[in-house]
Amino acid sequence: MFTINLLPILVFIAKKLFGKNAANYFLNLLTKNEGFYHINSIYDFDEKKPVKHLVLLLPGKGCVWAQKTGGCTMCGFSQKIRQIGKNFTAQNLIALYKTAEIMTFEEKPFILSIYNAGSFIKDEEIPLEVQKKICQRVKQHPTIKKLAVESRAEFVTNDKIKFLKKELGEKSLIICIGLEAQNDKIRNVYIKKGLSKETYENALKIIKQNGVRSLTYVFIKPIYLNEREAIDEVVNTAKYAFSAGSYEVALESAFIQEGTMMEKFYLQGEFRPPWLWSIIEVIKKTHNLGYIRLGGFEDEPPPIAVPSNCSKCSKRIKEILQIYRETNDIKIFDNLNCECKEEWQKLIKP
Repeated sequence: MFTINLLPILVFIAKKLFGKNAANYFLNLLTKNEGFYHINSIYDFDEKKPVKHLVLLLPGKGCVWAQKTGGCTMCGFSQKIRQIGKNFTAQNLIALYKTAEIMTFEEKPFILSIYNAGSFIKDEEIPLEVQKKICQRVKQHPTIKKLAVESRAEFVTNDKIKFLKKELGEKSLIICIGLEAQNDKIRNVYIKKGLSKETYENALKIIKQNGVRSLTYVFIKPIYLNEREAIDEVVNTAKYAFSAGSYEVALESAFIQEGTMMEKFYLQGEFRPPWLWSIIEVIKKTHNLGYIRLGGFEDEPPPIAVPSNCSKCSKRIKEILQIYRETNDIKIFDNLNCECKEEWQKLIKP
C-alpha cells in the first residue's frame, strides 16, 4: 500500500531515471492529481524584479477559528482542509514539502509561501516538528531566500517568532496576517473575522521587534458592501495597515467558494465578486501608499465565480492584472477602456 512518506524518494528516483515530465506524471498518479504545490512569478520589492515563487498547500488540521465559529463568511478553505487534514501526520506533511522541493529545484524558487487554510505557526494546526523541519530545509535550500507563512494575529508571540527565525538562520521570514477591513463592523460582523485592532497592532509590533517582515491581507468587497463602498473600505484599510506598521499589503479579491455564506448571497443574486475595474481602481488609489501586491483569483477548492467585467474584456484585463503582479508597473492600467466601463462608473458614483 502506498504511503505518502515514500513520495519524496519515489519521485526523486523517477525524476533521476526518466526525467521531470515522467516524474510529474508518476506523482499525479500517486496523488490522484491532487495538486499541492505550484510555481509562479511575482514581483519582489527588494530585488525590484519578478522572481520565482513556490506555493505549497499543506493539509493541516484546519483553522481553529473556523472550527470554533464556522469561520469567515467568504472562506471555503477550512471545509476542505478539515475533510482531508485529519488523515495527514506530521511526517506526511514533511514528505509533501520534500516532494515539492525535489520537483521545483530546477526552477530555482526565490520565495516559498505556505498556505494551510489556517495558521502555520499554531501547533494545533501544523505540528511544531513540521514548522521546525521546513524552516531547517529552507535554511539549507540554495535558492529560497524568503519564507512566507500565514497566521491569525492572536497566535503571533515573541517565543514563536524567535523560534522560527532561529531555525531559518539568515533566510527572511514573512508573517502574513488577515486584517481584511479596518472598519470594526465590516471586519467582525460582515466578515466574522473575530479580530480587534489592538490584537492586530500588537502582532505587527512583535513581528517588527524581532526583525521579521509582516504582510497584511486586505479584502476587496465583503458581503453587504456595494462596489463604491468596497473600494473606499479597501483604500482606508490599506492606509491603516501601513500606518500600523505593516511592511506589505496584499489585496485579496472576493471569489465565490461553495459552502460559504458568500455563496448563499451570490446564489440569491444579492452579491457578485468585484468588477475588475474596481480592482484596478483600488490598485491606483493604494499604489503609492507602500508595497502593494495583488492576490490571485483561483484557489482550492476552485471558486464557482471570480472577479470579472463583461465577456468582451474580462480575459484581457485579467492578463493585464497578471502582468501587474509580476512587474508592479502601474502604467499598464493607463488608457484601458471597454463599453462596460461606463456601466461600472455609474455603479461607483457617490
